[in-house]
Amino acid sequence: MGKRMRRSPAKAIPNESDDLLIDVAVLYYEERLTQEEISQRIGTSRSTISRMLDEARERGIVHITINYPWRRNHDLEDQLVECFGLHEARVLVANERPEEEIRRGMGVLAAQLIDSHVRGGQVLGVSYGRSLSSTVEALHHSRKVALTVVPVIGALGSDNPSIDGTDLVRRFAGAYGAEYRYLPVPLLVEDPATRDSLLKLPKVQEILDLARNAEIVLMGIGALAPEVSSGIWMGYLDEARLTKLRQIGAVGHMCGQFYDADGKTLDLEVNGRTIGIGIDALSSIHNVIAVASGLRKAEAILGALKGRHLNILVTDDDTAKAILNTDLLPASPLPALS
Repeated sequence: MGKRMRRSPAKAIPNESDDLLIDVAVLYYEERLTQEEISQRIGTSRSTISRMLDEARERGIVHITINYPWRRNHDLEDQLVECFGLHEARVLVANERPEEEIRRGMGVLAAQLIDSHVRGGQVLGVSYGRSLSSTVEALHHSRKVALTVVPVIGALGSDNPSIDGTDLVRRFAGAYGAEYRYLPVPLLVEDPATRDSLLKLPKVQEILDLARNAEIVLMGIGALAPEVSSGIWMGYLDEARLTKLRQIGAVGHMCGQFYDADGKTLDLEVNGRTIGIGIDALSSIHNVIAVASGLRKAEAILGALKGRHLNILVTDDDTAKAILNTDLLPASPLPALS
């Protein structure tokens, strides 16, 4: 909290009593003296100093400004929790910031949330994406926790390694001095037969079993809007294929699998070629934390919420309003997630 003291421009200081209030306020807010030290200096009681400071604020002699950039909208958080039966929600007040800055602020809120949940002995699963990279960046290296951090999907092989699960797992583990494992396979292979063969490898089975039994999974939510999908699927699906997926009802993807507006996993050939724990596994994980925002992702986030693929959401207020104001909301609040 930052404190700023100034004289009220609308009120002159007419007497010695007002001058004394200013002196006390300056000693407390600017010179950082305690109330006890001030009381001894001017020869009065500590309780009198406390009343004078209250009066200085009430009369506008002192103005206090909270200079914390990442404020939350608690009302929208409550609405999201009630409407979708979530465990928790964190909604950043965006204040018309640029997209990258919003992502950074959401990362701070998500990092605080994760830090409140991690405990020694847990397994923590990590997906991929820019919002997750911002989350890991915001984690403080303030304590060591005996975690095991694992990916929940195969590697993207992205041109931006910082958003890939492989790099995120390593960075996340580094923040807590934890152990980590890699999944030595790609996210998407050429056919289901290849996928099935890779899933039989002992190392792959071991990591995916760990991920399916994680206490916490940190997820992104992908959309199919051209501006937000091409980077993730570059090298896997071309724009023509993504367009076709949109035409047949796909609105988003999690764990590398596509789902429709109600969150139902689509019976698609591409969903049978991805390597990971799969969307269905998320329902048995105690805390699935999704970090996602942007109006272009609102439909994908809503689908994930309706499909019950997460129980904790971190987003921004513009996105939350878009989700809550849509005509596609459930007819009645969803029951609380277990």
